[in-house]
Amino acid sequence: MNDTTNTSTSTDTTVAQAPEASWWDHVVAFLDARDEMLVPIGIVLLIAVVLNVIQAWTLSRFASRMNRGGFRWSAVIASSLGRPLGFTIWIIALSMAIQMFIEPDPARRLDSVGAVRIGQIRTGLVLLMIGWFVARAVRSYERLLLEPRGDEEHLDVTIVHAVSNFLIVLVWLGVLLIALQTYGVNMTAIITLGGASSFALTFAFQDVFKNLFGGLMILFSRPFKIGDGIELFGKNIQGSVEEIGLYQSKVRGWDTVPYVIPNSMFLVNPIRNLDHRHQRRINFTAGLRYEDFDKVEPVIKDILDLLAGHEQIDSDATLRVNLAAYGASTLDINVLCFGVEGLGGSDFFALQQDLLLACGKIVSGHGADFAFPTTTVDLPAGLKVSS
Repeated sequence: MNDTTNTSTSTDTTVAQAPEASWWDHVVAFLDARDEMLVPIGIVLLIAVVLNVIQAWTLSRFASRMNRGGFRWSAVIASSLGRPLGFTIWIIALSMAIQMFIEPDPARRLDSVGAVRIGQIRTGLVLLMIGWFVARAVRSYERLLLEPRGDEEHLDVTIVHAVSNFLIVLVWLGVLLIALQTYGVNMTAIITLGGASSFALTFAFQDVFKNLFGGLMILFSRPFKIGDGIELFGKNIQGSVEEIGLYQSKVRGWDTVPYVIPNSMFLVNPIRNLDHRHQRRINFTAGLRYEDFDKVEPVIKDILDLLAGHEQIDSDATLRVNLAAYGASTLDINVLCFGVEGLGGSDFFALQQDLLLACGKIVSGHGADFAFPTTTVDLPAGLKVSS
């Protein structure tokens, strides 16, 4: 009885262990069939190590040389490319090694489901590395743009951050669309829906997009910067720029009242940047009496001599004093000249005052005088006075 029991127990144990032994035999057979692939896989991984070291050393040397040479914009590309390129090399090498291990026969590798899936994963990861590289480059350029440059005016922080974030979102959106297309997703419906939605949003928020585009144009074209005095033609707006935003900007008028201006106005209205002029112009008219007609020429000559000998007047620029018109009550003498370069606002107004006073002294020195509006009434029949 005991022998029968032992025999039955031994048989059950053998049956229970048979599947485990069979599973292990399959694993051993799978590994034995791929012994010959260990050397090619090792070569692929060794090549990945060598390429990674070479690219890291090359890009590091290139970035250092560009920084020393003052080409920091080129150095940004090299410094941003290092880590994504290193990961890309390892992604390609490891995926190739896994494909070789799954299917040793190159002729059958394209028909292997596992090898094909590994290839698709590799494509997605490479696209991810490309997006990472572009995003790193955008962030590096953002930091470079916002670095202090001493007394030089740098770009507005808000605008730079906004443009940087917009570009990064655009990059990742492009990576996502390319990845979906690569994995066989039908993009026709998505693109159609996105196009229709974009058209509806553009039509509904056209003023918003105009202002955002205006902010971007101010960022890149730089028609003015914070602190500049500007004049917006057609809107009777003059003042000093206090803030440049992505949607709107603030200009402090000469009367200290602020104007909040949508950026789209800068796209359609001419802008005068008063701080970008090299010289300040003085232009005024002196109106003499008609009875001083014979004194016009000596007055003009003395004013010309005054301007030509003044140390704050640029004698090489336009300098003109001439009888400009016969006014209703005046002989109009126009005076036009330019101050020397670098003449500040207070100095300019002091110079203008000196010239006006000096011209008045010249006129009175010749026995002439400035005219004032008069009206002559002609009565051909005479004036009858009734008692």
